Amino acid sequence: MLLAFFLFSVLYSPNMGAEESKPVIRVMPFTIEGLGLEEARFLSTLIQSYVTDIGEVDSPFEETETAALSPDFILSGSITVDQDSRVLSLKILKTKTGETGYHASTHKTTSDLTLKIRSLVDAAFSTGFAGTVVSGTSQEEIRRELLTDGKILGTWRGDAGLEIVRIQGGGTAIAILSSGAQMNFVYKIEDNTLKLTQVSPNRARFYHPMPFEVARELSSRAEPWQYELFLSDNGTVLRGVKKSTGVAYGDNGVVEFIPGSSREAEWIKSSR
Repeated sequence: MLLAFFLFSVLYSPNMGAEESKPVIRVMPFTIEGLGLEEARFLSTLIQSYVTDIGEVDSPFEETETAALSPDFILSGSITVDQDSRVLSLKILKTKTGETGYHASTHKTTSDLTLKIRSLVDAAFSTGFAGTVVSGTSQEEIRRELLTDGKILGTWRGDAGLEIVRIQGGGTAIAILSSGAQMNFVYKIEDNTLKLTQVSPNRARFYHPMPFEVARELSSRAEPWQYELFLSDNGTVLRGVKKSTGVAYGDNGVVEFIPGSSREAEWIKSSR
């Protein structure tokens, strides 16, 4: 299930002795893919509860005492399922400097992720910024490489929902989705960033494995998929964000559409 989840639960009270020196952290909608409704709600709530130990949480969708303040940090991210593993991605923007920190980790089970979420959230805020990615306890700096047509042409293994992406000449690309459906993109290189935009008309099969009625309704309302990616790892990895319309739904169908949802994305260059 594709489920972009709002972290609506307010798990702190400003009257509980919070220190004035704590930073204000704006928590944006998380995108969650491949998990059940209750599992997604539990993990989202758990993340926010640990964020409140670090700073004062400011949700852009609620009236709180911190809502009128300019946030020190903006937190967003995603939890996706990749070949039965749970992948947590956190993105933290430091508003005063514009620096961005990334944290990504992979876990075999939800239980394993649950046990480690506190340390992962702590690490994401304490590691530093300027393009740093943390995976577990190891740390490496991601260097953005020069991005040209010649370096990106060919076949890539896509992220969640995408099996294969074929980037062709002339600013076009074709993707084969997990459902077997084909999606066409146009792309351009701008500011050393690969920007792809869906040009295929929306179809319910683009949103597999959602329930058909949810997928059909979303396909009639969704914005085009967009990717903004940069090149790294000696030209073998494209990293960045996917932007699309999320949906929250339950047993009775669609609860809410969430335009402008985003999550981390990573494509691996195929050797074929």
